[in-house]
Amino acid sequence: MKLFKRAPFCQVFFSRVPLNTYLAKLVFGLFLSASGISFAQQAAPAAPSAPTTDDEMSKAILEKLQKSGDIVIRPSDLPPKPPPKAAAPNPVVRTAPKPVEHAHWSYTEGPDGPANWGKTSKENLLCSIGKQQSPMNIEGGILVDLPPLRFDYKLSPLTIQDNGHTILVNYAEGSNLSLDARQYRLVQFHFHKPSEEAIDGKRADMVAHLVHQHHDGRLLVVAVLMNSSQEASQAENAAFQMILNHIPLVKKESSSPNGVMIDLNQLLPKNLAYFTFMGSLTTPPCSENVQWVVLKEAAVISKQQLDNFSRIYPNNARPLQSRSGRLIKEAR
Repeated sequence: MKLFKRAPFCQVFFSRVPLNTYLAKLVFGLFLSASGISFAQQAAPAAPSAPTTDDEMSKAILEKLQKSGDIVIRPSDLPPKPPPKAAAPNPVVRTAPKPVEHAHWSYTEGPDGPANWGKTSKENLLCSIGKQQSPMNIEGGILVDLPPLRFDYKLSPLTIQDNGHTILVNYAEGSNLSLDARQYRLVQFHFHKPSEEAIDGKRADMVAHLVHQHHDGRLLVVAVLMNSSQEASQAENAAFQMILNHIPLVKKESSSPNGVMIDLNQLLPKNLAYFTFMGSLTTPPCSENVQWVVLKEAAVISKQQLDNFSRIYPNNARPLQSRSGRLIKEAR
């Protein structure tokens, strides 16, 4: 018996049965679907020209099956997509900050004088409508046992400025005042002539305001009254003289002379008994809820020292304000 070499079914089928183009595509699609292979997943090299006859179509299909086999293209086989281009950030336009402009105010009569401070700016409105404004006349206080003042003032490099309203000294960190179990840091001190505070209607020649701040932001100002003496050689105050010696020649410029130290303890009187009450800053913006401590004994300066300050600021004291029923405590 003559033996025949068995040919694959797909070869016999596609070579002997005439197929038109539509039928070939349909049959081949069913075959691939049964095999779990997608036609779109077959990798086929680009042919020079597409088959046109049934025989050419059959041979092309068979060649694809023999060369490729059961191959499935996975997503990982595909070349990675290029990352999307990041959008160009919007350019940031930086502008120089505008300088803070403070309303002009003065101690002279007129539209910018003390009577009109509250009108110079909305930030200064308390100067006109506040109910606890300073300074005020100190009288009619109740005599009580007040906690002692505990000054812990250390030497500080002198940093001094004539700010256009007074002579001001910024004090270095580390100097404090303790009162009633609370500690206040000394921030700065400055001077007024005459004294802004009055005791029983009488003002001193000058006053030094020692501004302190608690860590919670609350302010405490110690007022050291200053009276002049005719005995200039014996009454000259060393701390005040050092300040006068180093007042800058140009207003609103700070000066820090090299190696010059200031000791504020030299400005304090020996007797530290005091009055205390609630008030405000005595200059715009006239912020309230400031505790005031006014020493009953005045420090002594010379007549010449008083005259020297008067030539710079002959009058930089705010007029007395209404007491408005505030309680005043006086150490007995």
